[in-house]
Amino acid sequence: MSNNLPAIPTLVWETIRAPRPTAERILALDLPRRTLWEALIAAVLLTVVLVVGLVLAVPADPTDPASVAMQEMYAQPLPVALGQIINAVVTVYAITFVGQWLGGRGTLNGALALVAWHQFFLLFMALAGIVVGVVFPFVLSMLIILMIALYFYVLTQFVCALHGFENGMVVFLGIIVAFLTLLILVAVLTGFISALIFGVTP
Repeated sequence: MSNNLPAIPTLVWETIRAPRPTAERILALDLPRRTLWEALIAAVLLTVVLVVGLVLAVPADPTDPASVAMQEMYAQPLPVALGQIINAVVTVYAITFVGQWLGGRGTLNGALALVAWHQFFLLFMALAGIVVGVVFPFVLSMLIILMIALYFYVLTQFVCALHGFENGMVVFLGIIVAFLTLLILVAVLTGFISALIFGVTP
């Protein structure tokens, strides 16, 4: 198996078409841990910049409490970025050690590499979705549903590739349970640290 990766557009397509072999190619690179952490943080921060920019670019509807709350939350990008970084780091360690506990053979470096690319992959897909949504706004709701499905499908296949698991459905159910658990944990940690450092609670 070649250790050379194709160009980014090709890699994005390969991730959609065959996520497990793509994950195996990424793992074969065996990149240094520091490089992987830097890639993960860069992907998270770029995603936060994109999301914050999009949310703040659209005026909030004063009659919609959810819209107003969203604007207020994303008007504080540092706590948002902190929450996303905590989420990414916890995800890496959860994928590594929960997978190992269940008999998987994956390593921390492997989880780092796959979570970092998964984050970049979602960023590129979001950018493509924005372009399509601007041109064809009537498909925006369908694109959002597709993005959510793609998020879990690719992540499931990545975890299977990392740990050598064969039953994707069991892995998917495990991810859902872990996702809900981590959502609560990250929310609590982000709120505590944000209040301690920034004096705000997102």
